[in-house]
Amino acid sequence: MQKLFGTDGIRGRAGDKLTPELALRAAFGLAQILATDRQRYRSNQRPVFAVAGDSRLSTTTLKSAVISGITYGGCDVLDLGIVPTPLVPLLVISQGCLGGVMITASHNPVPDNGLKFFNRQGYKLDPTAETALERFIFSGELPAVEQRNFGQVEQYDASAFYRSFAVKTLGRTKPQRKLRVVLDCACGATAELAPLVFTHLGFKVVPINDRFDGNRVNVNCGATNLKGLARRVRREKADLGLAFDGDGDRIKAVDENGKEVSGDKIIALFATQLSRYRRQKAAVMTHMTNMGVELALRELGIRLVRTEVGDIKVLAEMKRQKLDLGGEQSGHIILRDKVPTGDGILVGTQLAALAARTKQPLSQLVAGFPEYPQQLTNLSVSDKEAWRKSKSLLGRLAAIEREYRDVRFYLRPSGTEDVVRILTEAQDRARCQAANAAVCRAFGDWDKGRK
Repeated sequence: MQKLFGTDGIRGRAGDKLTPELALRAAFGLAQILATDRQRYRSNQRPVFAVAGDSRLSTTTLKSAVISGITYGGCDVLDLGIVPTPLVPLLVISQGCLGGVMITASHNPVPDNGLKFFNRQGYKLDPTAETALERFIFSGELPAVEQRNFGQVEQYDASAFYRSFAVKTLGRTKPQRKLRVVLDCACGATAELAPLVFTHLGFKVVPINDRFDGNRVNVNCGATNLKGLARRVRREKADLGLAFDGDGDRIKAVDENGKEVSGDKIIALFATQLSRYRRQKAAVMTHMTNMGVELALRELGIRLVRTEVGDIKVLAEMKRQKLDLGGEQSGHIILRDKVPTGDGILVGTQLAALAARTKQPLSQLVAGFPEYPQQLTNLSVSDKEAWRKSKSLLGRLAAIEREYRDVRFYLRPSGTEDVVRILTEAQDRARCQAANAAVCRAFGDWDKGRK
């Protein structure tokens, strides 16, 4: 059976790997798989799903297919329109929905799209549910359904709900002075909501890439490219800049000088400055997390728990460890006491409010978290999984690790692209780069030998 799920739902080229037929079957299957929770509903009340999408050109077609699958499966739909991913689990919880679906490819290129699925607790599907859904998708013809059992669709305006939620979550960290904040909305799902929320909270907002534009999602903008944001922050003499990805579950920041502030540093800052997370004295991060940040946290008495890449893995470890703060270097940051998934707007408001409350520049706030040189190479190979079973390649990689004992290595197949990600890290930049080049050569020789 073809494996559809990666590290974050189903993702691929729209119209090729991800077709309207697949989206319809997946949505219908989700309604059946989550049917065990239907006892929550009275016999005369249909279960409800929350559905939303980002601004990609293919989203309208794929969302129509998802809604058709859910309503054909006997459930109603709250159509949230174009909103960031975190609003789906929030509305699932607040409206008592059976589940939710977000149509988005997040930070991926414009031609891609994807499906993210949520259960009634607002969490993404676990591996068991994903496997069951994959089986259903490839199981054959859909059953006949009587018309009287079809679900209905209701349009739902989530904007006011989220503005109220953002105010409540700031609590005591509500801004004490106005900051000038540049927001790069990546022409994606945050384009309307992020400027509204930050303005509503009292910040002076300079929005860029703040129109829904399916041709320009993530194109030289947003969390995947901070150059334009950095220039605008310097030009506007802003206090900081925040960049979202296409669906708004990730965030990157730049300080008042236009210098990048990684997800690692934002998490470290929250772990040391926000009282709820400071009391827990620990945070969950991934194997990509910078060793310099880990050592700085350790000196402050804060434990870093590492896990595999992927917000699902991070969240699972947070639940196991009973921790509320975790995330990834790439900007997926989870405040579990507030939202059961990454939320770029929420994290951004917390970061800006913290800067306002402390009356310190962002560069100064994160100065205590130095980062070691890292090099990440996304290497295209003919089979991103097969290398794990190659004795010759594994032997060569082990020899490289012995040669570069001062370097930390982390290798993994991408969950969203056909590449192997090769990370090296060391205090010495030249050693970090040399080790990375050695691993890339080993992979290149191995892949060439297989063709």
